[in-house]
Amino acid sequence: MDDPVVDGCLPAGEYRFERDHAVDGTEFTWGFTVEITQEPPDGTLEDPENRRYEECSREVIPYDQFPEDVRAEIDAALGGRYEADRVYLREAMDVTESFVSVDDEYYEATVSREGDQEVLELRHVEPKVLPKARPVKVEQSRDGERTITVEVVADDGTVLVEKTRDLQPGGDVEFGRTNRVGTHELRVTVANGDQVEDDVTKSLTISESRFSVLVLVEPDEIIVAGAVADLVICNYDT
Repeated sequence: MDDPVVDGCLPAGEYRFERDHAVDGTEFTWGFTVEITQEPPDGTLEDPENRRYEECSREVIPYDQFPEDVRAEIDAALGGRYEADRVYLREAMDVTESFVSVDDEYYEATVSREGDQEVLELRHVEPKVLPKARPVKVEQSRDGERTITVEVVADDGTVLVEKTRDLQPGGDVEFGRTNRVGTHELRVTVANGDQVEDDVTKSLTISESRFSVLVLVEPDEIIVAGAVADLVICNYDT
């Protein structure tokens, strides 16, 4: 917005303003750059100095892996909220990217400032989901184009993924994403024109250790694969 009589705001960044001029037959461009920075909103926290703990990178961090003083903060927040000069949970984990797990239930942590106190609050995550959604992809290797339908359905009947696509052989194509934790039904239908070649239902478990789902439509069978990894243990060295 460059009209001085109109109220408005611009996102943070650099903005270049230029105008062409001519003086005594000489043409030139005069301009300037404005840099707009964003002030943090009230209640936000700066990165702590002299960190007590190094942040654990896991998406879901079990209660018993936290240091004792952080577990005490979690206990207090589960009872309502926890206030202190400094909340160490926000050093032990990235509260914007990870959840706390207590008795196999997930909690989203928020830390804010009220006056001279930091405040920790925990919100129960229901239904149980992961911070990041997992892609569900399909790779088909049959002789020619196939119409493939993929459905992922939770045990309560919630449809998590539902997509139909025409796929040529080769490569993988994303059909959707889900972050719903649990064991779900994965339904795959493969059609060649009007003829259904396969219609199968398989079990699919979504958990922190599964990073992706890949449905392999092979000439004689359908295989469910994907990236699965062992989870690290959070080691907090003070």
